[in-house]
Amino acid sequence: MAVNVGTDSYVTLAEAEDYFDGKLHTSEWDNAGDADKEKALRQATKEIDRQLLKGRKATDTQELAFPRHPDTEVPEVVKEACCEEALALLERGNSQRRKLQQEGVQSFALGNMSETYAAGTGKGLLSQEAKELLQPWLLGAVNIT
Repeated sequence: MAVNVGTDSYVTLAEAEDYFDGKLHTSEWDNAGDADKEKALRQATKEIDRQLLKGRKATDTQELAFPRHPDTEVPEVVKEACCEEALALLERGNSQRRKLQQEGVQSFALGNMSETYAAGTGKGLLSQEAKELLQPWLLGAVNIT
């Protein structure tokens, strides 16, 4: 089932392919089938829409969180953030580490290896780049200059 821009994704599969054509380190995207790429774009859109955002939707009838008032179009950086989050979901969205973090585990040990996670880790967007691209719209975000 193809993605529907404005309904379940911020970008089409073709737009995402064009975006990744110009980037390095996209092997998970390149090796995924179209169905998985579309699933990743839909999931990335859902993850973006779950963020606490400043402002309000441009119209009361739009299904997705963007565009935000007073914009009438989805900003290009939001589309890029959707692509970046889709890539991160393909790379590590189903990892055991992420599952433990989402379940609230703060410390894990296996033999000589141990990890400690900060409270709240595993929630929100996987992609740091997506977070940075969305920073102007995220509540609690501060511009650092």
